[in-house]
Amino acid sequence: MSSGCKSLDPYQPTQSGVLSDYAGLTKDSFHINGGLGKQRNLSRNATPEALARIDSFYIEPAGWMVDEQSRAGRDSSSRPALTAELSIALRDQLGTIRPVVERPGANTARVRSVITVARLSRPYTNAVFHVAGIVGTVVGVPVPLPMFTGGACVEAEVVGPDNRQIAAITCASAGGPLDFFGNFIRLKHARKAMRRAAKELRETIAR
Repeated sequence: MSSGCKSLDPYQPTQSGVLSDYAGLTKDSFHINGGLGKQRNLSRNATPEALARIDSFYIEPAGWMVDEQSRAGRDSSSRPALTAELSIALRDQLGTIRPVVERPGANTARVRSVITVARLSRPYTNAVFHVAGIVGTVVGVPVPLPMFTGGACVEAEVVGPDNRQIAAITCASAGGPLDFFGNFIRLKHARKAMRRAAKELRETIAR
């Protein structure tokens, strides 16, 4: 069987300049995500006092700062698919804490987000390598071959009515062994990274 994986090793959680403040972000200890892939976070947790001053969330449209020369940057379907996935995931996750509204009110916190890195898996290459790995195992000459997984990095923050940052994350997440079938669907791992980032933001607020 094929083994090894080329995932998010080349990059760390980004600091693009989009968020209002990066000074309060701290590095989370390295951990494994739900798909047993690598995940690295920088985060700032909300204080109970800051959370008490807001009664709702307004989700701003997700931004896109992915390198135009990357595979995801050149793929016309990646941007609408991933920004929509992120917006829906933020709505679902933060809606468990406060109502998500269509228009901000006096005590509404704004949620800003941007996708800074997106990596697509390589279905055809992975399929060839996977079959080659199986054949090698059958004939008694196992050859470890890489699987080109996908993933993404998301920056997001919650900003109060006074324009002060309440919570923030920058989260880089890759596909793992339990996301195996995502190796054969270009956007699968990157979509999961959107949902993992939204969950991380919720956890910075709900802790």
